[in-house]
Amino acid sequence: MTKYEKELQSLKPLDEIQFTEKDNQMDLDFITTAGHGYLVVPKNHEKIDIAIEICKFGFIGDEAVYLEEDCEYGEFVKKTVN
Repeated sequence: MTKYEKELQSLKPLDEIQFTEKDNQMDLDFITTAGHGYLVVPKNHEKIDIAIEICKFGFIGDEAVYLEEDCEYGEFVKKTVN
């Protein structure tokens, strides 16, 4: 398990981590759980302030912000991709 998978599992213990893949558009990890998916924005990412600002349904951990796939992921893309 990666450090991000471990952190998300600790933040959402009842939803088992399935796998992580690279989101090629964002060049960030995307973690799929048994019930949902999350874009991983590491705390050292240049756009972390945007991720923190829009995170309402995902999770903010010590290592990263985990943006949920339904709303936050799309909003992050709109605000960060030119």
